[in-house]
Amino acid sequence: MEFVRALCVAWLLVAGLATAATPVVQVPEGGAGVPVITKGIVCGPLRPGWTLAADGRTLRPPSRVEQDDARVQELKVAATPAQCETTEERVTVIATGSFPRVDASASNFFPDDGRVELRGVGLDHVGIYWSGTPRNEAEPKLMEGQDVCLAPSAEKGLANCTVPVARGLPTDAALYWTPPHGRQGRDVTTYDASGNMVELETFRLRPGRTILTQPLIQSGGVDVSRGPGSVALSHSEAVSSVDCGPVRCEVNEGTVSLRNVPGVDVSVTLKLRLSPRIYFLRGEALEQVIQETLPVLACPLFAVDGTVLRDAENAAMVVRLDSSCQHDPRKLLWSMNDQRARVERVVKAPDGVYVLLRTGGTSEQQVTVSAQTSRVEGSVVASDTTKTLPLPVPRASLELASEGAIDFIPINRPAELHVASSGEQGRFVPRPVAGAYSVTTRDGTTYIQGEPTAGGFVALRFGYQLPTLPGELATADLFIVNERVQRSVREASVPIRVENVVELVCADKEGKDQVLEPSRPHRVAYAMRNSCRVIIHRERLKPEQGTQEIVLRIDVTKPDGSARGESRVEQRMLLRPQGEARVIPVPGQLGQYDRILVQVSLVADESRYALSTTDRSGLPSAQWTAIVSGGRFRLYTTATIPAGLYRATEPSGQLILNFGVVSRLALLNNEGQERLLGIEMGLMGMGLIPQSGDIEFPPTLAVVMGLSLRVPIGPGAAVGAQAWVAREFRDDITRRSDGSVVPSSRWSFIFGPSISVGNVGFNL
Repeated sequence: MEFVRALCVAWLLVAGLATAATPVVQVPEGGAGVPVITKGIVCGPLRPGWTLAADGRTLRPPSRVEQDDARVQELKVAATPAQCETTEERVTVIATGSFPRVDASASNFFPDDGRVELRGVGLDHVGIYWSGTPRNEAEPKLMEGQDVCLAPSAEKGLANCTVPVARGLPTDAALYWTPPHGRQGRDVTTYDASGNMVELETFRLRPGRTILTQPLIQSGGVDVSRGPGSVALSHSEAVSSVDCGPVRCEVNEGTVSLRNVPGVDVSVTLKLRLSPRIYFLRGEALEQVIQETLPVLACPLFAVDGTVLRDAENAAMVVRLDSSCQHDPRKLLWSMNDQRARVERVVKAPDGVYVLLRTGGTSEQQVTVSAQTSRVEGSVVASDTTKTLPLPVPRASLELASEGAIDFIPINRPAELHVASSGEQGRFVPRPVAGAYSVTTRDGTTYIQGEPTAGGFVALRFGYQLPTLPGELATADLFIVNERVQRSVREASVPIRVENVVELVCADKEGKDQVLEPSRPHRVAYAMRNSCRVIIHRERLKPEQGTQEIVLRIDVTKPDGSARGESRVEQRMLLRPQGEARVIPVPGQLGQYDRILVQVSLVADESRYALSTTDRSGLPSAQWTAIVSGGRFRLYTTATIPAGLYRATEPSGQLILNFGVVSRLALLNNEGQERLLGIEMGLMGMGLIPQSGDIEFPPTLAVVMGLSLRVPIGPGAAVGAQAWVAREFRDDITRRSDGSVVPSSRWSFIFGPSISVGNVGFNL
């Protein structure tokens, strides 16, 4: 439908350009003959169905036009028949459809939505021509065009049809309907079926209702700082009268002018009455009286985003006066919600004058800030109402450069202070507390350190600043807030490096002890698998490091991932300086590819260490990993259940249920895990359930051999796919349809997926 409409509109545009130079005569099909020209003759040639009278100027349209492209033709005209070959004069004739019966009183015009809702009979291909100049534009331009009805609600009888028009037309735009397949323009002459000329005003469409759907009032307030105020209207031509109460107001082109506004602490209520037959659509109701209350601002005042906060004591806020305001902010009387506000700082910027106001704080969800010229007169020159934001909360963390995050304030060394963003526009700047801690800044990093004689608990103090403010306001504290948690003030003890006092020792294949490095994989010869032991060197602890508390864990896992329970060790130890070394062997009888994991970590005790607040259970820590060496291949037996094997050898087919036992030879990786590809050989019961095809495979036992892919899914279980060569011990293969024997070999090639359970074998 949209494609058809686009073609129709394009045709009308091209036709409109052509009519600028060529006169157009249109008459309904089947109508009487009409004079095409007043002087001379029509040269022709004529299309079938058109009839030229003897006078050479009167043309009769065809009684019926089957194809739309045959309705229009361009004819040469000349003063005499002899001039027909050389004449350049043209006339366009159109055979329109029958004139419709348009019910204007039931038609609606939606200028904001850009559509006309027609109601009548015979609306198919009826056109709408529009012309109008909007009032609310700085440089108004004439808007004109034409579109057609393509899809009326009924082919016969009373119907509705929506015709798109240009958006933004004025409510008094000139609307004309055109006959089906007809045109509209200055050079178009239209005749009715009786051959009578029809005046242009006959086609004038005056809709019963003009409905506005967009807001009529386009302004959010009334600015009277520089003289009479004005309110922009989207359709000033639609307003018949306006009432503003005590304020004088009148409707102009595109605006409503207001005079004698009493002050900015009041609002102006505009009551607009629309002209007859013009309505405003609000929800599902049509209104002819529109009422709206607008604030009045003598001096534009704006509260800066992010500075109006609630629940803060002795808070400050920042407002911006527009550059057009001529008042000195220091000479004005400021208030917030009728509470006195004090001017602390004033900064001029290109976009206005910024004023820092110190208030007593508020807990309200909304505040009104106003400025008066004097206490006696009480003339308000600026006012703004804005919503308050919840008080931002600082989220601070302390960190020792070499030890990480801590949750206390150290008195023997400075700690780095980091303040996380709370998602607001501002930032938190730490402030010192006398007798508790001091704040210093070096190379862009902020440090905090407790006083040597301080003890107990203290909350960090911060000033809230907004860096986006101009000039010195960017470093002004809008309010002071304390952190909601208190931190202890005490001495910091540094944890030791675990690997300096704990070692994992294993013998090499020659029997010599080797100290294994932590955090690196190691391999232990199978013959020396029971030589591994953990040595704790308490003699290496220095007295200034203090007592250390550690947790030792030894875990041994088998190649399939299961734990070897008899080898597990977990001990919590208290290490005092200058003690003797302690040896703890790895218990249990280890096997090939067993993994030894030794973990040692300091106990997270905040009363002893300068511990991180983010991870208290394993920092600092160290771990050692060693794997017992083993064979490169594994030979084992497993039970296999192929869910559906496919026999590729003729006769081919699906073997639904199969079961067997196979031996598998697979290559192992360095971790003792079986690789995907392996060699298999074994016995397989195949075709245990009859298949549904024409070929009937008897249940049989077969010797299979081939390759397979296996993916482990658990201890002793795997899924995979195999491709086998099979030697079958079976009866003959027959057909179900006639019972005949199908020639086949006892050798076959089969493949398909399977599930295997069991892993009984050994490594090579």
